[in-house]
Amino acid sequence: MSIVNRAKNILTSPKTEWPIIGAEPATTGGLMTYAAILSGIAQICGIIGALLLSGAMGAVGMGTTFVVASAVVSWLLGLAIIFIMSIIAGALAPSFDGQKDNLSALKLLVYAGTAVWVFSFLSIIPILGSIAALIGFAYAIYLIYLGAPHTVRVPEAKSGGYAAVVVIIWLILYFIITAVVVGALMTGMLGSAAMGGAMSTY
Repeated sequence: MSIVNRAKNILTSPKTEWPIIGAEPATTGGLMTYAAILSGIAQICGIIGALLLSGAMGAVGMGTTFVVASAVVSWLLGLAIIFIMSIIAGALAPSFDGQKDNLSALKLLVYAGTAVWVFSFLSIIPILGSIAALIGFAYAIYLIYLGAPHTVRVPEAKSGGYAAVVVIIWLILYFIITAVVVGALMTGMLGSAAMGGAMSTY
């Protein structure tokens, strides 16, 4: 199934799409490619929106390079985190009477993540970016709830609790890793700027 059709189906008719997803074969490479493409488009939209906003505010000096570099780092982090989370989500499934299956957990998180990425396309319009991302994230939680019984075989009665625990861990992991990486990037940038300033005095 094409990426466009899968994204459309999981967003518009998730209750009928999840059983199809649960039954079809999948590979880690195929799932991560799907995630990379959709999240990549979302990041490109974010870059355009950020540059439009900085231009409108007369802050073009913020730098295209910085905006693009930040987007690339965010894109790579997002992919890494979703892969790590698939391992965690797979390990958590037996605690909710489900099956430990990392590939099925990756399938669950990648296709649920469709909502976040597609809604983030609206970040090309700066004023809509944050709102759209929040709506997409809320819908992704709902998709995890619907998809857990068909992927990691968590009973429907326990899929709400499973979804809540997975999302909480996902958020904590995201903020920790992002804080560490952004801190390292800022330190590097400030160090480079200071070195450049020192060199310019000679």
